[in-house]
Amino acid sequence: MKASHTIKRTLGYAGKLHHYLPEYVIYTFLGVILGLFNIALLIPILDVLFNTEKISSELIAPQSAFSLTYIKDLFYYKINSLIASGGKMYGLAMICMIIGISALLTNFFRYMAARTLIRFKLNTMQNIRNELFAQYTRSDIAFFQKNKRGDLVNTLTSEVFELEHSLLSAYQVILRDPLVIVFTFIGLFYMSFKLTLFALLFFPIAGFIISRIIKKLKSYGYFSQEYAAQMLSKVDETIGSIKIVKSFTAEDKTTKEFSNINQEFTTNSKKLFKRRELAAPSSEFMGILAVIGLVLFGGYLIFSNSTALNGATFIGYIAFFTQMIQPFKNLSGASSGVQRGLVSAEKLFSYLDEEPEIKAIEPIKALPALQNQISFEEVSFAYDQTKVLNKINLTVQKGQKVALVGESGAGKSTIADLCSRFYDVTEGAIKFDNINIKQMTLKNLRSLVGIVTQEPILFMDTIANNIKYNTQSSDEEMIDAAKTANAHDFIMQLENGYDTMVGDRGNRLSGGQRQRITIARAVLKNPEVLVLDEATSALDTESEKAVQVALEHLMENRTSIIIAHRLSTVMNCDSIIVLKQGEIVEQGTHQALIAQKGYYEKLVNMQGLV
Repeated sequence: MKASHTIKRTLGYAGKLHHYLPEYVIYTFLGVILGLFNIALLIPILDVLFNTEKISSELIAPQSAFSLTYIKDLFYYKINSLIASGGKMYGLAMICMIIGISALLTNFFRYMAARTLIRFKLNTMQNIRNELFAQYTRSDIAFFQKNKRGDLVNTLTSEVFELEHSLLSAYQVILRDPLVIVFTFIGLFYMSFKLTLFALLFFPIAGFIISRIIKKLKSYGYFSQEYAAQMLSKVDETIGSIKIVKSFTAEDKTTKEFSNINQEFTTNSKKLFKRRELAAPSSEFMGILAVIGLVLFGGYLIFSNSTALNGATFIGYIAFFTQMIQPFKNLSGASSGVQRGLVSAEKLFSYLDEEPEIKAIEPIKALPALQNQISFEEVSFAYDQTKVLNKINLTVQKGQKVALVGESGAGKSTIADLCSRFYDVTEGAIKFDNINIKQMTLKNLRSLVGIVTQEPILFMDTIANNIKYNTQSSDEEMIDAAKTANAHDFIMQLENGYDTMVGDRGNRLSGGQRQRITIARAVLKNPEVLVLDEATSALDTESEKAVQVALEHLMENRTSIIIAHRLSTVMNCDSIIVLKQGEIVEQGTHQALIAQKGYYEKLVNMQGLV
């Protein structure tokens, strides 16, 4: 991605630039002009102090004509008038008062420009964070399988901060400091054309040196930010798996892995910072060399009477020239900042540019409620090149309880994921009431399907808000759902009842309690189709019984697809689908399948159910 395109795209997140740019330019322009005016006032102060001929000349008002010469002559005329009427001390005091007022206005306009820039930066960052987070929520499940969670979090936090700190902060330098340089050069050319031409020799040399310094900053910045993302991923992974780490006494191993990543980050960052920090001192040193050269060449011109400059004007000229040193330092620093910001911008834009593959296709069809059946017609599916399902044909009538059983990896959970279009079928079609689910909007389809997974997923919030998640339900409806889920009694025994915080991922509750809350959430959603993905397999016997009762209430008069390892939980289903290596090998009721004395009977015998 070209740098100019990246910068332009970043600016697009600020909103309408006319809300910022004219205001910022006006404030900056006034601040720059007044700042240079303060420096220019040094010359009449020196004239007064050293009693030069200009101050003591006769009082003759200049002829009116809009030019720098007229403005200068008019100013000196006013100063001469003040000195003539009140003495040199009075004239000096008036010049100092003008400098004070001008300095006050200069800093006021700088403050207003800074406020405008802060508003621009914060609004831009807010919009980028919102868009990036929205992109995460819109993305397919495959997106999260392809990208590490730590990388995604790092991009939303550290990379966006880096973008604000470097690229957006560089805009201040890019918009302000060139104005300082341009107007300073205008003043310098006016004061001495020869001397300014001599000064121009230094800038190509300085520019070449600085460009060589920052040449590799972008690549260093890229690798430093990559290692930072790897560190965050490692921390996130370790904390999430801390019980496994400790049970395998792998603390030293994990620490060493983190230390290696940290070492790479530190080594690369040293290279980055060495180069970056070298830019500003180099530009300052070049500026000092330029001042030394100007003093020597300017002295030569004055001593040889080859210029109209006098002592006071020459000191003012040097003061003017030094005002360009800091802007050049800022611009060289901004160049390195831009390189780091571009790395961050390109990374977050790479996420923003990923289009979800799962979309509704034309013609769009709406299905308010399931009326008849769900049908799988010659459905095949593969993860990358690995085939998981092969030509599945299955019909689930409305109100039926259908179980999917089989060995691990047979494709049971994949069928459940395909029902909600977390993935798309590779071949064939899934239809709700003869409508291909690809023709339904994802919002429509997923509003019809409720899922209770093996691992209860709760948010860091109260029990009430977890049950009401994304619904407009009343407290009475919430409590009824909790009672249906066999959860009300244990909730009321908690210190804060429904206002109890569940902790990170619900870790303040037991597994059975968490699962019953997720069931209450599903009850409140009231889906047409219910998918139970091994909802009791991770529970102890007592918790399983409590959850099973809740599930029975949940499945009443509802189309249900039940995935189970424990065959005792599905023996009363209307139909049991037996899967093996991605294909349906048997299908029927429990009794009918036992009578077949096939693969299902073997599974039943293995679990000691007969």
